[in-house]
Amino acid sequence: LGSTKIEESSIGKVIGPGGKQIRAIIEDFELTNMDVQEDGSIQISAMNTTKIALAIDFIENLVAGGGGGRGGRRGDGGAGKEPRPQYTGPPPEVGQVYKGKIISTHNFGVFVEIIPGAEDGSSPGLEGLVHVSEVHTERVRNCEAFVAGMRTEVMEVKVLGYNDKGKLQLSRKAVLLDKKEGVKVELVDTTKINGNSAGMSQEEADVIAQAIE
Repeated sequence: LGSTKIEESSIGKVIGPGGKQIRAIIEDFELTNMDVQEDGSIQISAMNTTKIALAIDFIENLVAGGGGGRGGRRGDGGAGKEPRPQYTGPPPEVGQVYKGKIISTHNFGVFVEIIPGAEDGSSPGLEGLVHVSEVHTERVRNCEAFVAGMRTEVMEVKVLGYNDKGKLQLSRKAVLLDKKEGVKVELVDTTKINGNSAGMSQEEADVIAQAIE
């Protein structure tokens, strides 16, 4: 087991668009698990301690600007590539509800893309964080299990605004509360995939129930 810590502003670079970067790191360094926390702490586990050390070196090099992405099979770590472009489109309206694509799920919450980028990656979309406290109307004990139990790749979220670090904050809980109170929700659907909106099986319902305290 190994660990490192990065700046919160670099979390997106380690995860990558659609979770591609973190999946590449896990695959290329043969990791059994890689957990990125909201404060930038990263826990890594693997059967081979050398692989853990190499993965940590790659991550630290990546966030320092020396790596261009993907994993560690290239000797130069991808050095010399242009940094990943940032979203430059219009800002979302606070209070607007979007049906967005789930990018990645962590213990601290869910990253959801509410405005898609270009398919070739030249223009990134806009992602925001649904903090674990904003995932459901009841307390969620295990965010990853809860979202997995939903069996969907999309999530309806309300834009709360930006925090003091400039990060977009989203809420699924606010949408659920609005619907419960009969508030009309005007949904902007920016997804290109079909989530499973059908009724849950008992097994799926049990998984979600176990994730809620």
